[in-house]
Amino acid sequence: MMRWLLTYADMITLLLALFIILFSISTINKVKLQRLVRDLGGGFNSQDAINNPPNGMTTSATKDDLQAMQAQLQSFVQSNNLQKQVQTKITRDGKKRELVITLLSDKQLFDSGKADLKDGTKKILNEVYRQLKTRPNEVRVEGNTDNVPIQNAQFPSNWELSAARATGVARYFVEDDGLAARRISALGYGEYRPKFPNDTDAHRAANRRVDVVILDTDAATNAQAAAEAAALAGGN
Repeated sequence: MMRWLLTYADMITLLLALFIILFSISTINKVKLQRLVRDLGGGFNSQDAINNPPNGMTTSATKDDLQAMQAQLQSFVQSNNLQKQVQTKITRDGKKRELVITLLSDKQLFDSGKADLKDGTKKILNEVYRQLKTRPNEVRVEGNTDNVPIQNAQFPSNWELSAARATGVARYFVEDDGLAARRISALGYGEYRPKFPNDTDAHRAANRRVDVVILDTDAATNAQAAAEAAALAGGN
């Protein structure tokens, strides 16, 4: 006649277990919870979860990624005595950080008035790609010239020459090194974005350059999202 007590005791035990679980999770560690969400999101291929550390913090890997690339490239430049042909610097435009790798296009890396890549240029680009192939960063290649006019059958103006050099570098990254084409763009600025006034031979030589600009990972993610949104808008 007292068998109902067994069912009652089981119910009480289950309720006690439930209250213990509720009490144990009543104090939430926000950082641990967001880390759990990030890890679960990464398992489902959520790029937003992967690229955004918990509690809005920046991981040391993300923070120092551009510095690490710059250090590796500087070591390569010094060991190959390329200080006069290659320069690197990290710049900031608002919240965006960029690693700018400047290839001075004066005779050693490009023949005067031509856009063909020399073997020395390809060697440098191969080293840049070695730093990029395991990272998600977007790349922008910018061609620049001095203000000395050029006009021949191949290049009617400095715009065409600068665009051809930038496009040649971008194509080499994609076709020879294997960089994903969606990660790279090429621009030709001609003579209109000089680093120095075109008043001396040395300044004009410094203005003849190709800049390989590597965006940080956050800026790269935003650039990819903007490109995808623009593509969708164009399709509509």
